[in-house]
Amino acid sequence: MLKVGLLTVWLIGLMPFLAHGYTGVTVVMQEQTDVNKIFVAELRDLLSRQHGNTLRVSEQVLKPRTKLVVAENSELVIAIGEQAFETAAKLSYTTPVLGVQVSLPTLESVQRKSRRNASNISAITLYQPNTRILALVENVLPQAKRLGMLVGQNTVFEAEQLKLSAQKRKLHVEFSQVNFQADLMSKLETVLQNTDALLAYPDAEIFNRETAQPIFLTSYRNKKPVLVCTQSIVKAGALAAVFSDSKHLAKQAAEIAMHSQSASALLPSPQTPKYFSVSVNKQVARLLNIKVVDEALLYKMILAVETAS
Repeated sequence: MLKVGLLTVWLIGLMPFLAHGYTGVTVVMQEQTDVNKIFVAELRDLLSRQHGNTLRVSEQVLKPRTKLVVAENSELVIAIGEQAFETAAKLSYTTPVLGVQVSLPTLESVQRKSRRNASNISAITLYQPNTRILALVENVLPQAKRLGMLVGQNTVFEAEQLKLSAQKRKLHVEFSQVNFQADLMSKLETVLQNTDALLAYPDAEIFNRETAQPIFLTSYRNKKPVLVCTQSIVKAGALAAVFSDSKHLAKQAAEIAMHSQSASALLPSPQTPKYFSVSVNKQVARLLNIKVVDEALLYKMILAVETAS
């Protein structure tokens, strides 16, 4: 009887959401950066152009000692970044929350701590799908068989999953965890000695303003190219990247918001970034004497691999 009673209370609490869906979207962010502004503007524009769409879009920047306030039970909350996501997940458990750029370990941790079920909390994850990352490697460096990685505490899980995916494609991934900045360069040298290229996640513990240039200089002194998952690091000196920017993520979030607005279609399972672009640093390619196809063609080649998988 106790279990039945608890189930009844849970269903009653969920009924407003099930009966009416939601009528608005609130984008929650830690800071109103230019990148986040682009996301909100693109989301608002995409939703406004959808025939029959009635979703209004508002935004809220988290402030210290200020409570997050949204129209609970009648809005979808889209939280950009892990801090915003963790805060939004503390709202009423009948308020749907979609994280953007959230790692799987963070998502799973939040799900365990909250009273939410899988239908009203989800995320567009932080990292590119492994198939896409490996397709970048295969199409930019077809001769590469061994990939090196430096990872921080926050990217060990992703590196382990990538290593498993790479094994299926007969690629070896060797990664070394950097726990102290003082060890970074020595571990980089060791990794470079045994691999054909360096593959880097957008991990601030590894790549930041102080470490980026030393990493590039050391890698290229060893004639080892660097492939990454962010456009900005390509501009800083990496050879190539596959990445999803704010407009890509806003497009995916808009599709999820429209699809899940009806009461019968709640939030989908966590998704990797759906839309992406590629970027190639031609100057670095010339420096390393590596021939890379045109970016538009490279994009099509990677997309073809992903579609076929």
